[in-house]
Amino acid sequence: MAIAIRKSKNAVKAIRDVMSELDFNPGKTVYIKPNLSGRDPVLPGENTSVEIMDAFIKVLRARGCEIIIGHGELLGSDDHYTSFDQSLKDAGFDKYKNLEGVKLINLDDLNRTEVKGEEMALHLPLEFLKEIDTYINLAKIKTHMETTVSFSLKNQMGLAAKMDRVMMHKTDLEKMIARLGLCCRPHLNILEGFPAMENNGPHHGTRRDLDLIIAGTDMVEIDSFTAEILGYDSKAIKHLKYAAALGAGKYFDTSQLDKYKEFFVQGFRKAKNIYQFGLRMFAYPTYSCSRCINAVNLAGREFKKHPLKYWRVIFKALFSRKKINIVFGRADEWKMPEEDIIICVGQCSAKFARAHKARYLDKCPPGIEETRNFIANNISKKS
Repeated sequence: MAIAIRKSKNAVKAIRDVMSELDFNPGKTVYIKPNLSGRDPVLPGENTSVEIMDAFIKVLRARGCEIIIGHGELLGSDDHYTSFDQSLKDAGFDKYKNLEGVKLINLDDLNRTEVKGEEMALHLPLEFLKEIDTYINLAKIKTHMETTVSFSLKNQMGLAAKMDRVMMHKTDLEKMIARLGLCCRPHLNILEGFPAMENNGPHHGTRRDLDLIIAGTDMVEIDSFTAEILGYDSKAIKHLKYAAALGAGKYFDTSQLDKYKEFFVQGFRKAKNIYQFGLRMFAYPTYSCSRCINAVNLAGREFKKHPLKYWRVIFKALFSRKKINIVFGRADEWKMPEEDIIICVGQCSAKFARAHKARYLDKCPPGIEETRNFIANNISKKS
């Protein structure tokens, strides 16, 4: 196990340097798994940087590699669907379609192998991963309101079939992220911060220019190392703990951290598990998949865009006597005061809603308009 790290604005040199330090020699066909989870408008630090991908392509083509960039479609609802082509365009990756030596593939078009587990079966493109020579996991340095961080282990969620990703949220998301780390082992993991994302990532995060390239062959090691230099206790991050227990990797030896003091990041803002709208309204994504998250986010944007039409919602968000909690996702273990207003969105919140005698929008996934109307109507009735 080993970690290589560089802080530089020269991405090409940084990538060459970490590959050289790790004595990493890619094969003829190289598959790169980026992070393209952002929807229009994509936030800075949400997706893999085009600058970094450009640099990677330059380095690998100079070695005579054939490059495959592959990602799955984003989860969506009938009234807000992001196609694979649209996702590429939003990320700025559509420019690679006609680039010599580079091939773009939709992972959802590949054959799947079922891998059974205790919680659920995963359907993974294992045949494809066996056919290519080298698998590079190119992840962001990014905070995450549900899983604390989104590094190399979390980035592999894009390998799973679309409905697997939904079910991962319905079972035990962090255990399933760890299981993915056991099923799929990249030859090289790269974390990049060109820029990184801090605060309430990935959908409400803010840009943080770190100019860091961190490389390693063990996902648990590289993720735990990165967590430590950002100021986290890596042993407290659930999916890292689960992955290490499964044997998917080993923690970075923190006794060696002093060697990397120059790379420590001061004042890195961590994600909270609550997102605030106004003074009195709060959203709790818990372990929701992006379909409910997107529905609630877009409802919030619509309220802000049309304040006259939704003046009651805006007024209550600012001045309600009671705290307004919008809960979505699997929130079974959460507890909230009885005096609060509780509005639940999506089928995953059903158990929580029943426990708190709250109504819930019984849809999976909920549509944008029905989510907006459900929230607005319940705020008007209850507050």
